[in-house]
Amino acid sequence: MNHRLHTLCTLLLLTTCTVLMVTGVSSAQEKKSGEKKQIAITFDELPAARSFGEIDREAITYLLLTTLKQFEVKATGFVVADQIEDSYDLLGQWLNDGHRLGNQTLSGQDYNRLGPEQFIQDIRKGDEALESMLSGFGQKKRYFRYPYLHYGDTQERRKQATLFLGAQGYVVCPATVVPEDYLYNLNLIKLGKVPDSAKYENLMNEYINHVLDELERQERLAKDIMDRPIKQILLLRTNRLNAVFLGELLGALKDMGYEFVTLDSALKDEVYEIPEAYYDMKGLGYLDMIIESNPDLIPAK
Repeated sequence: MNHRLHTLCTLLLLTTCTVLMVTGVSSAQEKKSGEKKQIAITFDELPAARSFGEIDREAITYLLLTTLKQFEVKATGFVVADQIEDSYDLLGQWLNDGHRLGNQTLSGQDYNRLGPEQFIQDIRKGDEALESMLSGFGQKKRYFRYPYLHYGDTQERRKQATLFLGAQGYVVCPATVVPEDYLYNLNLIKLGKVPDSAKYENLMNEYINHVLDELERQERLAKDIMDRPIKQILLLRTNRLNAVFLGELLGALKDMGYEFVTLDSALKDEVYEIPEAYYDMKGLGYLDMIIESNPDLIPAK
């Protein structure tokens, strides 16, 4: 095991030795309410997200897949193809473990900064990089997620990309819970390869609570929109932060009564059929897009 993998594994071990204090609804309360809570786990920027620090794709992949297997989670990961380099074997590990992979374009660039033709070409190249692998592993569905959840800042730009993706048979995959994990990842990097245990634990607790607070906010939005819990979709970046804290995060979700479901199962929820007309520059989760939609531009169902 190389030094960086050993370091990350040591960090993961540290998480099991700390007591996580989180706010939320207790398991007893969930049983009493009788409301079923479900969440799908997805990852952006496979095989590993860009970072200002050193990236060990092998270690990140190992820790993520080990934790997902421990919690019996089947996730969907979205690949930025120009980040693959010599890491096709790492993507194969995701598929071997029963996870699904999707396209997040060749470059992972923001659609709001590209013309429609450039963006569509970026999708095509991402598809070309993945297609033989997906076919070889027998994955029939083709998934796509817009980088930064930017779907196009005008009706016409959205329309052009939507028509192309539909013609190619892509399932476009939104998310509802979108934590700012990239900021916490930067803070983790600043702690160094072998961080002070107290600072490490504090960062872990802050991050887990941040995710759970955002999930709680999305549950309130779901109640307002659907008058019931929905199947939430969590977006996590494939970075060092989530590699070492994923076990604590999934454990906290499980303690709160959440059942882990596949992305396919989550997308069957009728909430994802609600039309929206959000064309601002900031990427938002799907429920926020519904709330922030221009009512004059909402298409008919």
